[in-house]
Amino acid sequence: MGLLTDPNSKQRTQLAVTVARFYTPLSWVCYLAGLALLLLLPHPWYNNRTYFSENALLPGLVTSHYSEERAAQQYHVSLREEGEKYPGHAPFPWIQAQFRQLGLEVHTQPFTLTYPLAEGRNFTGTNVYAILRAPKASSTEALVLCAPHRPPNSPHPNTDAGIAVLLSMAKYFRPQIYWAKDIIFLVTEHEFLGTQAWLEGYHGVSYGQGVLTPGPLPARAGSIQAAVNLELSTEFPTHINIKVLGLNGQLPNLDLVNLVNRLVMREGMHVMFQGVEEHTRPDTLNGYTRSLKSLLSMMAGQAAGVPSGNHGLFHRFGIESVTLEGRTVSSRKRTPADFHVLGRLVEGTFRSLNNLLERFHQSFFFYLLCSGSRYVSIGLYMPVLGLLAGGFLLTAVGGWMHLLSVEGGGKEQRVPAVFPAKLGKVVPVLLAAHCLGLLAHSLPRHAATLGAGLGILPEVAVPLSLGALALLLILLPVITRPRLAVPQGCGPTAQVVCCLELAAMAGCTGLSNISLAILVTLPYLPLALLARPTQGLRKVLLVTFSILCHPLMLSGVAVLVDTIRTFPSSSPGQLWARTTSAWQSAIVFSVVDQVRYGHGVGLGDHFFGGSLYLSLPGMSPFLLLLQTNISIIQLHDCECPD
Repeated sequence: MGLLTDPNSKQRTQLAVTVARFYTPLSWVCYLAGLALLLLLPHPWYNNRTYFSENALLPGLVTSHYSEERAAQQYHVSLREEGEKYPGHAPFPWIQAQFRQLGLEVHTQPFTLTYPLAEGRNFTGTNVYAILRAPKASSTEALVLCAPHRPPNSPHPNTDAGIAVLLSMAKYFRPQIYWAKDIIFLVTEHEFLGTQAWLEGYHGVSYGQGVLTPGPLPARAGSIQAAVNLELSTEFPTHINIKVLGLNGQLPNLDLVNLVNRLVMREGMHVMFQGVEEHTRPDTLNGYTRSLKSLLSMMAGQAAGVPSGNHGLFHRFGIESVTLEGRTVSSRKRTPADFHVLGRLVEGTFRSLNNLLERFHQSFFFYLLCSGSRYVSIGLYMPVLGLLAGGFLLTAVGGWMHLLSVEGGGKEQRVPAVFPAKLGKVVPVLLAAHCLGLLAHSLPRHAATLGAGLGILPEVAVPLSLGALALLLILLPVITRPRLAVPQGCGPTAQVVCCLELAAMAGCTGLSNISLAILVTLPYLPLALLARPTQGLRKVLLVTFSILCHPLMLSGVAVLVDTIRTFPSSSPGQLWARTTSAWQSAIVFSVVDQVRYGHGVGLGDHFFGGSLYLSLPGMSPFLLLLQTNISIIQLHDCECPD
């Protein structure tokens, strides 16, 4: 404690002297070293090839005998006919009839969603599921094979081929006698809503704020061990894109990912991860570039906290799950698969999972993937966060010791100072920032209610209210400055406290979502280090940079970049219109998702135009950081002569 509380003591070490004198350059060194190490992660020198930790899976010993490809084709054709006969209606009665013909237990589950931003608006949906009871067990364990049903007006590709494969697998699995686990065949409606409602009904729990009301489940199977979600839009995909990202950045056990990856390659198909095909030589420049693209794409998606597929909602229930998405790439070197190959893939996956003697527990739950076959373990990527968060810590410790030395006049004190004298005068600013963050957290729902009374849509009222609050936060220090009478010298103290809070937030967040911690640290560490007394052009640039670090600005820039990538041929007017519309809709959907699922912070991936949005629970810490850093700039200006 003497090192931190009494820098004037004769016993202080040379390390303390170095940190007190050069903490700003050392922080920049940590920042640059963290960036360099982050760019090194995709290289084969720093990551490893995947391997199986759970030997009970035995994927190499599974011999596939799937032979229901003709049934899958018939199901596929019938699904299209049902969609043409009854447009706008899900073919659930037909699906129920097919399950009953196979002799399975068939049940439906209705659910209702009360739209949280407008009173009186309710949405209903239905899930259909069938249970194949295991002949060798007493319904103690279960596996899930699911597929979402998408209407023709869905922005996503249809999943008729995936439902056809699911029905054909039910027909093939029914007469087999080697099953030791129950198998549940699930077809959901309304994407995440249906899956969340079914899981809540199955486990008898409720998440969010009660806006989703799941109906009762007439029957259940055993404890679910694993789940596979199918998103197949065609029977002739050339690649299988493996989706692993779950709610709040949760990931499935790496053994399940390795299992699917191994079986896909065994069936002669090509694997994609984050929509990028693995390079045959990752040690080359092209291979490194592709691995870097996959890694950064995964980190952006994980930081979002939004699942990449319906499988992501299983993770919070302790169920390991992945989504298999079929993609078709026109190339002479890529031979398309068919229902026979897809059926063999699903059969091999479930027969391997049937061999499990216990839940997945041996392999990694915290990892980053550069491709389907190379991973970065937690012990290799944590130094990146350590270096980035270490910049905050060095700034805080060095600034703290410098303040104590300045207040001590560089002389030895009989009663050593423990806290800077002006710390108490900075606390009100920090408390005000926290209160404003809480206001931002609760503002959208009240703004939507007020807007409904004035005839304003939530898509306009919510972004407008958040933008007004953001403008108030930016202008508040300038407006109130003549009346605050802030004493000189409080800027460095505020910077120390802010850096301590940033370091604590990055460290705590990194334990559960490493990507979110790193992506938040990247813009905010330079902002914390650059907050200094300045005037003229440098002051304008610094204030501009701090405004760009605002969550709404970050989300707007992300939407703009992603819209340019999605619609590269758009004119400037079309680009602006699409970006504005996507940003407004995404902000509203972020509020709805937070209420509906109760998930956490971060920039999220939303289906509308491929845009990115900001999750509202993250508004409190983000607005806290922005307001605190702007306060640092304003307080530092108090030290400058007029």
